[in-house]
Amino acid sequence: MKQKLIDFAVISKGLDFSDKIKLVLFAAGKKPNTYIILKINPDDLGEKYEFEKRLRKEKIVFSASRQKGYEEIKKISGNEIQWEIAGIWIGYDLFKDKKSKKDFQRYKKLLGKQQASRAHRLAGKLYGYPKCCTEKYIKETPQVIKKKYSYYEYYKRFHDNDRKFPYLFHTPCTANCRASKALNKRYEAAVKKYAPEIYKKYRQKKVFERNIIIDTESDILIKGKTIWPEKNGHDYSVITKNPIEGKYYLISFLSRKDYERGTVLSAEITSKHDYANIKVKKIKSVINNLVHVRALPMIGRKY
Repeated sequence: MKQKLIDFAVISKGLDFSDKIKLVLFAAGKKPNTYIILKINPDDLGEKYEFEKRLRKEKIVFSASRQKGYEEIKKISGNEIQWEIAGIWIGYDLFKDKKSKKDFQRYKKLLGKQQASRAHRLAGKLYGYPKCCTEKYIKETPQVIKKKYSYYEYYKRFHDNDRKFPYLFHTPCTANCRASKALNKRYEAAVKKYAPEIYKKYRQKKVFERNIIIDTESDILIKGKTIWPEKNGHDYSVITKNPIEGKYYLISFLSRKDYERGTVLSAEITSKHDYANIKVKKIKSVINNLVHVRALPMIGRKY
């Protein structure tokens, strides 16, 4: 067990909850390899130095990405969602040994050679994903998804999995996947044992009443066209119109109802773990020509 890394996960201000949990699981030897994002802002300039110092003391094999800027929503004014640069972020690949790092480099080469199936199977082994889940991920091409699922069925899977498996970082093959259930249970027990402060905060339930703004909608496209000409639902990205504890939040909202982009809804938001339920109360208004004023792309990557 790498206690110095667990201690860092507990105190770090630059790690989101999901990255704190991944670091705890890696440090406790429960997750063989992982990827985390560390955000650095002007108030926490020393975190990069401190984190890398602890990695070296624990003799962790790692690689760090180049530094990139990240943005946060500063304010919402009229039809403009205004972003500002809040700091930098660095992606860290953490490996249990040098062989794993070599395997990761081979994984990237396979992707570059468009050998996706081989690459994903290797990634599944590297990050400890159940084989059944890896194989389903490989088989579910857009064409297969189109034949197998309606729009609502497909996106409901992800929402259900987020609720049911809050400690996992892959998509379970089914909601009843035994391997995923067992892995989620082991991961939860490890976080509870080795980082009880993180465990307690992560599972805390919070309820807010806020206005939310309907923004973009998830979709799968082939040659620029949706694979679902007729949709029986909508997986929206919504934005809180006012901050929650000082931050504007982007939340995934699965709805049977069709809303125009820019629609403002009065809603009750219930958050727990890394997921939020949204209960719509009423339509408040519509913001016409909603736009994002920003310069940088959003970040994201699991593992």
